[in-house]
Amino acid sequence: MSRPASLFIRIPLLLAMILATGIPRAEAAELWDFIRVGKSFASGPKWVPKGGKGEVAFRGSKIELRVFDAADSGEAAPDQLGRETIRIVGTLGSDRTIQATCTFLETDANPLKITGRYISRDEVQTWGDKRKIVTQSEIVFPHPPNFEFFGFLRQFARDE
Repeated sequence: MSRPASLFIRIPLLLAMILATGIPRAEAAELWDFIRVGKSFASGPKWVPKGGKGEVAFRGSKIELRVFDAADSGEAAPDQLGRETIRIVGTLGSDRTIQATCTFLETDANPLKITGRYISRDEVQTWGDKRKIVTQSEIVFPHPPNFEFFGFLRQFARDE
C-alpha cells in the first residue's frame, strides 16, 4: 500500500477514535429504593417516613435522580412507577459529594440547592453454601439541615 493511500485510511480511523472517546457514554437509569423523612406537626412534632422508588442515572460526573412516591404509584405494575414528584440534577465530585438542584415537580416551590453524599461499599456474604459479593450503595441529602432527608438505597449481589 502506498504512503498516501494509508493516510486516507488512518485519518478517518483516528478521527473516529477521537470522537468516540470525546462523547460521554449514556448509561441506563437504575431503580433504587427511595425514602423521605420529614417532620410532621399534625399530632405533635415527630418524624414521618415516606417511601417510594427512584431512578438514578450516572453520566460521567453528572447524576440525575427522579423520584416517584409510593402513594402515587398505588398498586401499579413494577415497570410503571407512577407520577414523578421530585427531580434532582447535579454533579458528583471526586470526594463523592454531590452538588445538586432539587426541583419539586407540579408545585410552585422554587428549586433548591442541596448537597449530598454518595457511598458505595462491597461486603462478602455467605448465602447457604454460596459466597456472594453484595454492593450496597446510598445517596443521602439533608434538605435543609435538620428538616427533611432524602435517601436513595440500592443493593446488588453477584457471585464471588
